[in-house]
Amino acid sequence: MANYIHVPEGAPLVPKLDVTLDEHDYRAGALKLIKTLRPHWKPSEVKMKSFTDGITNKLIGCYVGGAMQDVVLVRVYGNKTELFVDRENEVKSFRVLQAHRCAPRLYCTFNNGLCYEFLQGVALEPEHIRSPAMFRHIARQMAKYHAIHAHNGWVPQSDLWLKMSKFFSLVPTHFEDPEMDQRLNSEVPSTACLRDEMIWLQQNLSKLGSPVVLCHNDLLCKNIIYKQQEDVSLPKSLHLLHRAIATDWRCSVCPARTPPGPVTTSRVSFCRPTLLSNVNQTFFYTPGALEHWECKAT
Repeated sequence: MANYIHVPEGAPLVPKLDVTLDEHDYRAGALKLIKTLRPHWKPSEVKMKSFTDGITNKLIGCYVGGAMQDVVLVRVYGNKTELFVDRENEVKSFRVLQAHRCAPRLYCTFNNGLCYEFLQGVALEPEHIRSPAMFRHIARQMAKYHAIHAHNGWVPQSDLWLKMSKFFSLVPTHFEDPEMDQRLNSEVPSTACLRDEMIWLQQNLSKLGSPVVLCHNDLLCKNIIYKQQEDVSLPKSLHLLHRAIATDWRCSVCPARTPPGPVTTSRVSFCRPTLLSNVNQTFFYTPGALEHWECKAT
């Protein structure tokens, strides 16, 4: 119950279709989905565009005509991603955010993925979020997430450190492929080093008393969509969980503040003062300030 996601009454139901897509030969399976979701589309006229920015899932946009006006996004889950992504929680997250007008429409789920609405706009890059005007747009949208209250006065608890420990249990210690094994040993800090970093983070960040709210938890730049003259959207919601409010800024802040290059011990150490400085000086909200923060979302 530490991270129970409550779907509001009246939230649209999401149909489950008995279709399985082959991520390498997806057209036939995608057309089965489109037959249900867009029955007026002619199969021979359906065009498909593969989006390549994702690292864990395959994302295909289905549409007809010359312009991508009405696009159905088909997300095919990556191999073994269920080990670290709670798929049931993902669907609940979509429904919760949709009920609060914070997410695209979720059309359906299928055996190894889901279909949802495509949001027009531009996926951001690190240089974009350095703009004061842009990060204010992002802050307003995040405030809408953080202002979604828990059900019936339930006090949420963060399971951040439990989740991180679970991730550590999935980290490989070696690869059979010599080249991959060499890269692992030369470019990635040891598991012992990373565990020390996690303990350091837990010891320091747990003292701050940052309020626990509903967080996006995956604010990579590419997961932020900007529509000119309007606002930003945060369409991806795989990891919606209750966390300390300060942690929701880590993915937006770190790409803009840390030096480029592979994750090394020295680079991890660089993040320490940067992280605490940002959390303490910029993104830490006292309980009294939280009400003011939430008011900005209305």
